[in-house]
Amino acid sequence: MGFRDEFKHEMQNLKKDIEKEVHKGWKIDYKGHCIEVVNKMKEEMLIIDGVIVDANKRKSIFSHLLPYIRLSGILTLKDGKTHKVSVKIGGYISLNCIIKMDNETIMNESEKLEFLPWEHKEKIIPFIQKQVQENNRIVDEYLPDDDYFFGTDKPRLNPGLFDLIINEPKTPFFVSKLMKLFKDQLENPTVKARKATYDQIIFDHIAIYRDEIIQELGQLAFDERVLQQEALWLLEHAAHRDVVKFAILVLGFTNCEEYQELLYTIGLHDEFTAYAIFAIRSGGKGVNDQIWKLVQSVQGLGKMTAIEQVEAKTPEMKYWLLTKGCENRRLIDFIALRCATKGELDVALYEKKISKELYTGAATIIVGLLDESNPDGIDNYPYAGIVLTRFLHHAHTHCETLEDFYPIIKISEYINAEEEIWEGRLNEQWKQHERTALQEAVQPFINNPEWSKLAMNILQAGEQVDFQAIEIARFYQLDITTQLSELLKKEPTNSVLFFSIMETKEQQSIKDLCAFAQSSFSLSSLSIDEQNCLEIIMQDLYPFEGIGVSLIQAALESENENLRWHALNILTEWSPTFRQQPEIQQSIKMINTITKDKEERKLAKQLLL
Repeated sequence: MGFRDEFKHEMQNLKKDIEKEVHKGWKIDYKGHCIEVVNKMKEEMLIIDGVIVDANKRKSIFSHLLPYIRLSGILTLKDGKTHKVSVKIGGYISLNCIIKMDNETIMNESEKLEFLPWEHKEKIIPFIQKQVQENNRIVDEYLPDDDYFFGTDKPRLNPGLFDLIINEPKTPFFVSKLMKLFKDQLENPTVKARKATYDQIIFDHIAIYRDEIIQELGQLAFDERVLQQEALWLLEHAAHRDVVKFAILVLGFTNCEEYQELLYTIGLHDEFTAYAIFAIRSGGKGVNDQIWKLVQSVQGLGKMTAIEQVEAKTPEMKYWLLTKGCENRRLIDFIALRCATKGELDVALYEKKISKELYTGAATIIVGLLDESNPDGIDNYPYAGIVLTRFLHHAHTHCETLEDFYPIIKISEYINAEEEIWEGRLNEQWKQHERTALQEAVQPFINNPEWSKLAMNILQAGEQVDFQAIEIARFYQLDITTQLSELLKKEPTNSVLFFSIMETKEQQSIKDLCAFAQSSFSLSSLSIDEQNCLEIIMQDLYPFEGIGVSLIQAALESENENLRWHALNILTEWSPTFRQQPEIQQSIKMINTITKDKEERKLAKQLLL
């Protein structure tokens, strides 16, 4: 997020906090009549017996520089007499409300304006506890501070992902200031001291400074009881995720055995799993059991941390990692190697016979390891040769369906990759005779014509998108463009189809896909699925010069930053003929004028030269 966007985001959050704090109300019963005064950020109202009799509307928050405003109305009593009701309301430090009936004061009350950052917001820990009590797990990834953290108009990241990918510069002296304020809080835990610490925590992101904070907390010389007291206070009041994270780190420097269940509950949310495990480790007995419970319960990025931290001590635990550990295939890149290693996949597959469940689990892990985009892939696995060989051995027993066969084509693609790729592999962990043996072992499966027929039958049936059938058909170089087009009519926002059509590299199919997307999607109001589909097209359109020009034009005119960025980059790769078209030039000029992003403006200027 750029400086301007960050500033705008912070101002929006500040405005929301002020609005909630100044929203006050007073009521008084006067001889059977209800007189009510309501104070809001941009409006004050006098309400008599449910009817608004006077109101003051403000055009901006700066109008509060006027210290007091006055409201008035007429109240008619049962005897027919009328009385003037007058209200004086305002103040800076305290909000004062004076109500007079004629000249007699019937109310004079004052409410202090404290602007405590945790007030008027849903607290995070009770929110998590309620979900767990009702469902025994987290069913909604949402957190109450999502709008505060991401902004109301920005996409949300999967819980825990922000901590992994954040790459922002550090604020000078952030940690030293935080620790000084926290020491003040420990010595004198007043509302003022706690507010100062809280404000400093949410000034930046704890994830950036986690290691430094852990180091500083380790040097604190305070009574453990006091540390726990203030950590628990922060957890109880936390309405911001970074406060939860800081509090858990503090708790981790105490003997928190008595709070293991609380930490486990918090750790069920992937945003906090890594922090909860840090604190759980200081809990004494049963630490590994608690982490193992998290391994089996969390479904997102928290599972990666939990698997990394757990010790698989029993055969049952190892079997679970191999059969259930990679069930969430979204995380396969992160956890396939961990499950294979901690579950001892090489040992499990060395048995003469294995269960179908183990075969299926091993297949999932192997596909994850063989994914080219996986930085912790098969080339980092020391038992790759043994595992692939033994898996093919068991495939003679268990390979019955297209899903069973799919990992075999991935093994074939890997083992039969170009020779220059294998030169590097053979210099590291592989031997030529191992590769040759695998090539011979996989070939009988590949030569069986039933698999290509089965894949084609599934695609021709056209009942649903089957990614594995598509991949197998592509492996056998079958022409499936007609089948993909028919499926696209049924599922127009299925990103698998967009990816598969782009992977055909067939120009007419890609041209038709661009036209389909432009006619089917409204670029001014894209759903998340539609945006994903368009990004798949745009990121693979670079080599196909001249295809999808009108889609690029539409992307340039859209409000979607990612699509504009791809469109500008594509035009820099293509010959100048396309960027020089009058309509495209006009769109680029508009981007250059309105964009707040420096890199986008730089690209636009480059294309205008």
